[in-house]
Amino acid sequence: MLSEFPLALAIISIPALLLYFTIYTFVKDRYALSVFLSVPTLALFWLSPYAASIHCGAARALLNFAIGTGTMKLLDVLARRDNFPPYTSGSRPPDWIYAMIILTELRYESFTPNYIRIPAQLETFSEPFQLVLHTAAFAMLQTLPQIPPILSYEILLAIYIIWTSMQLALRYKSSPAFFGPIYLADSFAGFWTETWHNAFAAPCKSLAYNPICRTVLWLGLPKAAARSAGIFASFVLMAVFHMYALAPLLSNEGLKRVGLFFVGNGVLTVVEVMVWGRRKHWARALAAWIIETAFASWVVLAIPVAHGLVELNWKEICRPKDYV
Repeated sequence: MLSEFPLALAIISIPALLLYFTIYTFVKDRYALSVFLSVPTLALFWLSPYAASIHCGAARALLNFAIGTGTMKLLDVLARRDNFPPYTSGSRPPDWIYAMIILTELRYESFTPNYIRIPAQLETFSEPFQLVLHTAAFAMLQTLPQIPPILSYEILLAIYIIWTSMQLALRYKSSPAFFGPIYLADSFAGFWTETWHNAFAAPCKSLAYNPICRTVLWLGLPKAAARSAGIFASFVLMAVFHMYALAPLLSNEGLKRVGLFFVGNGVLTVVEVMVWGRRKHWARALAAWIIETAFASWVVLAIPVAHGLVELNWKEICRPKDYV
């Protein structure tokens, strides 16, 4: 891992630099040139794993994650040619800085509209305090029997801790919190829109939700059906992204369950909204927690953490996935 991760980082830096220049030409209103540059950019992203032999599954998974993220960022920017959100964080900076902001802000924090969704009652909560609180909860779970429900919560909290730590270290001063407190999730819809990170909400909107909505409306179906289809399409996109990113680490069964987890959450979210609408109720929250825990427990049975994260043999993360 230590020897191959720097190599993976060096490989991905080449298409990442070309991605920046593609966005820069977009900023300069040279749309035809940006489309032209997008072809070698995408090619270099997807050919980068073949530039050097990377055997470590964890390093390859990180490389896949970067490839998927870069691809969605590029396509998202190009898809917004006619309705790119205006910059609203003061005076617009020079174009070279402006292009860098577009590249690095996954949620378009400095733009309007953006993809920051924090309920009014949580606008002033302390992100560092919540990180400490969730880390303590993670540590407590490590002391319990490592049964599937506990493991699923540990994975949930591990993602929260890693992403929030990166957010606090790398964010802009004006960047809002990445997550809401997990323990306040009160529904499937609330979890995915208000609690969990929405780093990929922008490409979900431009590459999945909007095209499917327009197609369904073109077919003459009602707006409610179009919105539901668009939401489901967004979850399908995330299923494909996560399956690709985790392919070097998980077995085929594990990948199938990860994909079904996102697709299933799309179905559950759509059905829940159809039944409850915007109403909040303890029964809605209880049902969401029970169903999600059972679903996640089924998924975790097929991934290599069956004995808990503390007892996991970390040397095996670089071994072939079939061995794990």
